[in-house]
Amino acid sequence: MKKIALISGVASGIGKCVAENLSNAGVEVFGLDKSNINLDKINFYQCDISKESEVINCIREISRQTEKIDYLVNAAGIFCCENRYLIEDLPMNEWEKVFDVNLKGMVLLTKYTIPLMKKSLNGNIVNFSSEQVVMPQEKSAPYAVTKAAIEMFSKILAMELMANKIRVNTIAMASVRTNFLQTYLKDDEKINEMMQKSEIKMPFGLIEPIDVYELVKYLIFDNKKMTGQTLLMDSGTVLDINRKKKRSENNV
Repeated sequence: MKKIALISGVASGIGKCVAENLSNAGVEVFGLDKSNINLDKINFYQCDISKESEVINCIREISRQTEKIDYLVNAAGIFCCENRYLIEDLPMNEWEKVFDVNLKGMVLLTKYTIPLMKKSLNGNIVNFSSEQVVMPQEKSAPYAVTKAAIEMFSKILAMELMANKIRVNTIAMASVRTNFLQTYLKDDEKINEMMQKSEIKMPFGLIEPIDVYELVKYLIFDNKKMTGQTLLMDSGTVLDINRKKKRSENNV
């Protein structure tokens, strides 16, 4: 029986890469995004996942097309809306917008997809976190806090869905070569400069969307025993920082 995937954030970046490659692998893909796009071989639905009524209507429409969902990939997410702020300067509407997309939207889509996933014989959910959960940065509180919450949500969800043979795992990523930064930076030259710096700093180079897809593919196709786990894909960044810190301490 043909496998069915539901993926959010398919207009660009990681979501688009995962959707296109799963489709090429023979999976029927239903893709959601707030932006209206046209993707070959993907059943696209325009949907703002932060709005419960839109999610309900979208899942209702998808359920008319398929009896089950085997894979759910919650790829939609933003870093910030307009700017990066220290917590004392943070406008609460900025906090709310990031939470609406990264956390509320992911929870809503998952909640209303679960009944379709329970009809699968071997369901899989993949959520996305960040290396900032273990290596936080200043001026990124809304983003980092949502990602930490996603990791705990995934663990609880994995426990609740275990009896239904649905596995839930999280991929925590460092910098990926996408248009993610354009959500708050409109300067292409600055973005390219930041990407180049990340490429140099990361021991195994900047992560590509296809790298993330390969790990998603492993989690949903190949690995049959892992659930409730967070896999860190950071190109060695966290270990490298700790290694350099130790060297510096030993040289004092």
